[in-house]
Amino acid sequence: MAKFSTRCVIACLLTIVMCVLQYDLFFWNFKFKWWFDRDQKVPNSFDKKFPSALIIGVRKGGTRALLDAIALHPKVKIVRRETHFFDSNYSLGFDWYRNQMPDIENEDEIVIEKTPAYFTNENVPKRVYEMNPNMKLVLIVRHPVYRTVSDFTQVYYNKLEQNKSLPVLSIEAFRTNEAGLETINMEYKPITNSLYDVHISKWLKYFKTDNFLFVNGDVFRANPLHELRRVEEFLGLERSITPNQLVFDYNKGFFCFRKTTKIRCLGQSKGRKHRSISDDVVLKLSKTFEDHNQNFFRIINQTYSWD
Repeated sequence: MAKFSTRCVIACLLTIVMCVLQYDLFFWNFKFKWWFDRDQKVPNSFDKKFPSALIIGVRKGGTRALLDAIALHPKVKIVRRETHFFDSNYSLGFDWYRNQMPDIENEDEIVIEKTPAYFTNENVPKRVYEMNPNMKLVLIVRHPVYRTVSDFTQVYYNKLEQNKSLPVLSIEAFRTNEAGLETINMEYKPITNSLYDVHISKWLKYFKTDNFLFVNGDVFRANPLHELRRVEEFLGLERSITPNQLVFDYNKGFFCFRKTTKIRCLGQSKGRKHRSISDDVVLKLSKTFEDHNQNFFRIINQTYSWD
C-alpha cells in the first residue's frame, strides 16, 4: 500500500512538473510572438484612417490631374477611385468608407479622397460636416464656359459609345419660353455644374471659407507647380514636389507626373478635343455665367480672368 502511495505521489509530481513546463513554454512563445509582431507590424490604428481632405469638384475641372499630382508628395496617400460615399453610398456606413481608404505607414500621413459629384449634391455638405467639421476641402475650378463645353463633350462621347442619339449643345442648353424668348436651360447638368456660386453657398452653410482651398484649374493646367505649392501649404505639408516630377506630354497637351521612374498620365478620356461650338453659343453661355461668376468671386474673395 505504501509503495502504491509513493508511486502515486511521484506520478502526480511528474504531472505537475510537466504542466509547469508546458505553461512556461506557452508563455514564452506567446511573449516572443507578441514582441515580434509589435516590431514587425504597423499598429492596427495606423492601417487605415478617414481622409482629412476632400477634393470635392468641380467635374471636368481637373480633379483627377490634381489628385495624381498631389500624390507625388511622400506624405500623401490618395484613394484612387471615386468612392461617392457622401452622395450615393452613404447608406453603406462609415466602416465601408474606411475600408475604401489606402493603408498608411505613418500617423502623420494625409489621406485624400476625390469625388467631383460632392460639390453639386445638396446632401453632401451636412454629411461631411457631421463626420468632420474640420475637413479640408479642395475645389478646383476653371472658366465656366470651357468647363461646360468639356462636360458636354464627355456626355457626347458617352452617348456615342452607347449608340444613343447624340446631343447638340445649342439645343440642350437653351429653351424657348411661352413668350417665344430663348432662355438658358437651368436643368441641363453641364450648365448647372458651372454655377459655382449656387453650389458653394450650400457648403458655406456648414463650413467657413478657411476650410476651403480654391485652385485655379486654368493656371494648374499651364503651370501645375504654382498651384501645387498652394495645396502643400493648405495641407500643412513641407514643399516636396519638384519640377522634374512634372513632365509635359506634347502629344497629349498636358502634364504627366513622375513619382519614381514611372510616369503617370491621364487616360484617353482626359484632355480630348472639345466638340466644336459656335461663337454664338459661346457668347450666350458667357452672358449667362457673368453674374454668377461675379457672385462667386465675391463669396470666395478671389477673382479669376474669366472674361
